[in-house]
Amino acid sequence: MEKKNFFDLNFDQLKNFLIEKADIDSNKAKMRAQQMFNAVYKKNIKSFGELTTFGLDLREKIKNLISLEKPKIIDVQKSKDGTIKFLLELKDKRNVETVLIPDKSLSRYTICLSVSVGCYLSCEFCATAQISKKVVRNLTPGEIISQIILSKDYIDDWSTQKKITNQVLMGEGSPFLNLNNVKVAIDNSKNKDGLEYGRTRITVSTVGIGIKKDDMSAIEWAAKELDVYLAWSLHSSIPKHRSEIMAINDKYSIDSLIPQLKKYYDHTKLPIFIEWICLEENMTDEHAKELVKIMKKVPSKLNLIEFNPLTNKDFKPASQENINKFSKTIQDNGFLSLFRRSRGRDINASCGSLANKKAVSNG
Repeated sequence: MEKKNFFDLNFDQLKNFLIEKADIDSNKAKMRAQQMFNAVYKKNIKSFGELTTFGLDLREKIKNLISLEKPKIIDVQKSKDGTIKFLLELKDKRNVETVLIPDKSLSRYTICLSVSVGCYLSCEFCATAQISKKVVRNLTPGEIISQIILSKDYIDDWSTQKKITNQVLMGEGSPFLNLNNVKVAIDNSKNKDGLEYGRTRITVSTVGIGIKKDDMSAIEWAAKELDVYLAWSLHSSIPKHRSEIMAINDKYSIDSLIPQLKKYYDHTKLPIFIEWICLEENMTDEHAKELVKIMKKVPSKLNLIEFNPLTNKDFKPASQENINKFSKTIQDNGFLSLFRRSRGRDINASCGSLANKKAVSNG
């Protein structure tokens, strides 16, 4: 029988597994699940043989039922600015990338997590979209959360004072096309016996996927089930132009998403981060004017992102002068606007650049 991967289970799923498969008494299952979570996510055990809170017989039974298998790091690249990019090999030999982005002190990091191999979407300005659709698949919960475990191992981040202080699910893939698995990974990140991240330390991105989930919009579902910061990859406030650079806009329009995003804020009381790649063509006065209208409807903050040119696309980065002017228009209307410089550009680790050659060649 194939073993169950520990990292694929959230706390409740593990508890039920222990009752059903390991014959643990239902009155003791919660305590046993807490001991296992604490041992793996806090003490970083590598084998259930190290699970000394369990008797030898129970330890042996757990070892035969549950695996601690993780993807393998097969390449590490380090940028001159301190950014670290990992290339991981999954069980099926597909590859995915994870990035650690340092703060100015180079002592704390934000981890940029991937949720799929490549991406099902086809945004024109993003390198990840160019990975062959033949290799694209969603990551399991374990493949998502293992990126954190492997990164913590690499930088020795197992003391009570975290070095990886924030998570952004903004790497390869679209979290809203992998919601169930993303939820398990976030559950384990937030669990007090797990990785113990607060809700404001995690950000999930979406281009705006207006699908239904459990009789409500996926965005409303995420507000209730994920309860973390939401980043909306908008990138253009003019529908016709947005459709040209992001085909998904034809399916889920800006106007259709605004009420759902408002519900997200109403439930979480967390402002929406609007993500905006700084292209020459989307930093116009008209774009700024239309964006202000959107921000008046959705409590939000603007993140302006430095564009990383693609060799096979004609997009041009906006000038610093135009970025400053655009940002000032937003601020003059009473909204927060921040410009984010690219990190890890020299190793293709910056925003929109994750398109590892191994994944492309596998297609």
